[in-house]
Amino acid sequence: MTGGDELLVSVVITTYNRADSLRVTLDALGRQTLSPARYEVLVTDDGSTDGTPDVLASTTLPCALRTFRHDANKGISAGRNLAIGHARGTYLVLVSDDVVVPEDFLVRHVETLERFPRSWVVGGFRQLDSLLAKPFGRYIDNLERAFDAGRRSHPVERHVWEMSIPTARNLSLPRRDMDGIGMFDEQFRHSCEDQDLAHRAREAGIRFLYNDAIDCLHNDHIDDLVRFCRQQRGSVCDGVLFCAKRPEIHGDFVVLRANRRIDRNDPISLRAKKAVKALLARDPLLERLPAVARAAERLPVPDPILFRLYQAISSVFILRGVREGLDLVRQQKGEEAADRLGRPARV
Repeated sequence: MTGGDELLVSVVITTYNRADSLRVTLDALGRQTLSPARYEVLVTDDGSTDGTPDVLASTTLPCALRTFRHDANKGISAGRNLAIGHARGTYLVLVSDDVVVPEDFLVRHVETLERFPRSWVVGGFRQLDSLLAKPFGRYIDNLERAFDAGRRSHPVERHVWEMSIPTARNLSLPRRDMDGIGMFDEQFRHSCEDQDLAHRAREAGIRFLYNDAIDCLHNDHIDDLVRFCRQQRGSVCDGVLFCAKRPEIHGDFVVLRANRRIDRNDPISLRAKKAVKALLARDPLLERLPAVARAAERLPVPDPILFRLYQAISSVFILRGVREGLDLVRQQKGEEAADRLGRPARV
């Protein structure tokens, strides 16, 4: 690890109405084996209306803790950009406000970065045991594991793999890379900000590595299907904006094709699915759908059937998010740009 007394790491967190989770995350960051003189923690309170300001005001860490605030919620990209703009470390470590990190978290990130120049590093991520005791928690865990496995390619060394696209919830990178490729695009309020940044990084010759020895805990009791579905709706709306930004690469994304308005070229089966989901996606019926899954859980119903039910319900929220995203594209780029998205490329 690089020697000297300079500030080595700036840890960046943006948070919104997650006071309890944030407190645990900050406590863990205060117990690092890296010398407190060599890292700082920067937190953006992105317009929270809960007890987040009190948590930040009452928290004392052995390292420097600097806090910033947006008066109104501006989204994850704007929150990160505000903190990064004040970062002084050689390396940035981006952490979600619900991640509990081990004591060697920063040391392992820095060691991996220094062992593999021109790379960004993503750490491991596992769920709470209490979450796995519930069927919806197991469903989330299955999604996370599949997503995680799908991004890895070949092993580089023990615990380290090449990966396709990083996530920013447990990510480290040299600060100078952000100076070169630019900050997060603030049109992405909920998701896709990291994918957009990764595109620019890859174009600059940066590779992405996954290190599962950086073993973090996702401190989120996300057994609330309603919250999950609302997150899906916001995330996929940002996903449409991302596809519109890079239509030559992502314009034919399968989720867009499956959820855009009915097209005369759609197969009959797809037309039927779209029609049913569009009907269910109307207010106030949309918000009542998760209650169907809760009723099924009380029967009880086997996991494979419940998982298909969770998927079906979330797909209705996804359709709503896709169509809201397409409406935004129409407003920003015009009808033709929105109409091209989700259509197979002509050859």
